[in-house]
Amino acid sequence: MFTLTQPNDKTIAAFLAQQSRQDLNYPDTFASLGNLPASYDHNVAEVHLGNGEAIFAAALTAFRHWRQFDVGWVEALPRETPIEIGQNIAIRARVFRLWTLAACRIVDVMDEYDSDTRRFAFSIGTLPAHPEQGEERFEINQSSCGRVTYRVTAFFRPNSTAATVAWPYLRYRFNLFRRQSAGVIRREVIRAAA
Repeated sequence: MFTLTQPNDKTIAAFLAQQSRQDLNYPDTFASLGNLPASYDHNVAEVHLGNGEAIFAAALTAFRHWRQFDVGWVEALPRETPIEIGQNIAIRARVFRLWTLAACRIVDVMDEYDSDTRRFAFSIGTLPAHPEQGEERFEINQSSCGRVTYRVTAFFRPNSTAATVAWPYLRYRFNLFRRQSAGVIRREVIRAAA
């Protein structure tokens, strides 16, 4: 969906209601948990956030408010969407003078904690109104030495003829988002620690 005006809350709610009745638009569900399928493009962005439980907690708070999407030209809406399997989220983006909506579904959530390490991660899969097919996995990891990292892993390919034609530019933008997302989470953690 492309428009010259910014999609409002009512438009987003109707869009999500329609997309929530749809199946994922790709067959490789859960592949972001392990070996990425060869028939897709792949991208990984990772950043060291700092050390310690306070850093992990700040990153987790940012996740729960979908801050990793706050890169200046992308938003995940509605913000109050809980990170739970089966929840749908709209991605509102602005590229040049056009606005677009895409839809994703949370397909996996992992919250692991033991005496030495902690990991919170979730994967979103694309729905039919998304320009790409595939998954993105967002992870916060705390190692046994306290090191906290943020990582985004994605496998993706075009979802339509139009997306295929524009793929070099779209791939650039999707990969730019992942790098910018890592920077956003890092800034959120620094701000919380200040």
